[in-house]
Amino acid sequence: MDSLGSLPRLTATPRRQIGLLTAATGALLVAFFIAPNALARSSVNTGNVGTTFRHGLVAYWDSGSQDFPGQLDATVSFWFRFHVVKAGVSALLLASVVALGIVLWRLRRERAGERTRRSLVLPWTFVATTGTFALVALVANVQGAAAPFASLLPMLSGGGTDSGVGTTVAQARQQLADYPDGRHSPALAVMVDDFAVYHAVLAAMAAVVALALGAATVVLWRRRRASAAPAGTRARRPLTWGVAGCAALTAVVLVVAVANATSAAHSPQALAAFFDGGW
Repeated sequence: MDSLGSLPRLTATPRRQIGLLTAATGALLVAFFIAPNALARSSVNTGNVGTTFRHGLVAYWDSGSQDFPGQLDATVSFWFRFHVVKAGVSALLLASVVALGIVLWRLRRERAGERTRRSLVLPWTFVATTGTFALVALVANVQGAAAPFASLLPMLSGGGTDSGVGTTVAQARQQLADYPDGRHSPALAVMVDDFAVYHAVLAAMAAVVALALGAATVVLWRRRRASAAPAGTRARRPLTWGVAGCAALTAVVLVVAVANATSAAHSPQALAAFFDGGW
């Protein structure tokens, strides 16, 4: 954030606020990649979680029980803690970025000169990029914490050399063809249920985000109309971009919400599509 030093005639208070929030955001970005594995560490970690999951799932499938065997239970527990920590850090990161954005917005309104606007381009880019990352990370990790077993399933794709993985996946695919009719492994019922939760959580969170984006679109549109006078033409430009961006994002997030709600309602078919190479 070298451009912070070029902000014109900043008082000590906003400069200090921007500096502290930028430092906090940077520290949280580092923590996002380091803290989860360190805090959630057990005999399972990010280095071996894929291998332990594949071995555990094969044993689970062959056990004939709905209860996780020891190795799989340890893996799912680690994955739950891992996502809980990452979700917490993501929430703090998002709050820090939002606070930084508010300070920058107030500064822009107070210092409306062309020089100020140019000096804020890089900080705004940082806020937009980091804020988007934090929001996506928060949603993904809440989803992973809510359904850790289902969120581990993509790791089966790395199990081509693991004994029994191919057989287990083939049997699951075969049993899903007429699920819930016919005989099926108790493990399959757990997979189907957790897969439904996995998609339902994402659908619900996407709906909340869509509502927030829709509200932001309305607020920005009203502010744009309020600055419709010729003197406000320059002020309208970022608001116009904001309205367009929020509206586009709202549409995209609504599509995600509907798609995941459909997958949750038809979990066996969605799981079958996943095993056939979709997700």
